[in-house]
Amino acid sequence: RTWYEPNCISGGKLMIFSREQKRILVKSGTVVLALFLIFICYSYIIPRTEIEIDTVYHSSYSALFVQSKINNAGTEEITDLKIKSSVWNGSEMLETETHYPGILQAKQSVKLPPLLFDGPHADEYDLLIVLEFSGKEGKQSIVYSYKIKDYGNLAWHDQFLEF
Repeated sequence: RTWYEPNCISGGKLMIFSREQKRILVKSGTVVLALFLIFICYSYIIPRTEIEIDTVYHSSYSALFVQSKINNAGTEEITDLKIKSSVWNGSEMLETETHYPGILQAKQSVKLPPLLFDGPHADEYDLLIVLEFSGKEGKQSIVYSYKIKDYGNLAWHDQFLEF
């Protein structure tokens, strides 16, 4: 007796999967294909403005600094992009910088230079990031506000989505 004889049906044909198993495989393949098509449509076809901002605060012996990365995760181009970052200690502005990346194509990102500021590590600070851009809905402005407190490193992730 050979290894494949128990898997043979009458007539000597090799049967690897039963009818029930084949039906389950076809249904599973159809579901996977449908999910893949939905992902492709959302990622590349459905028009939308989607901006992600990742911001990290670092506290080191030499300085305190903030790094930000802006990602256009949408399918629409963003124009006239302006990013203003500022750090406040109560009512006193410690540092501010404005960057003009201009145009951000779909699926493109820009990393901003670090915003360095000096102050006591144990103090509380407010970080304000203002994004101004033009999209299909015209000129828009988004304000993000973060609280910097406790000595250490902090990270934030925010998203703006518009269909």
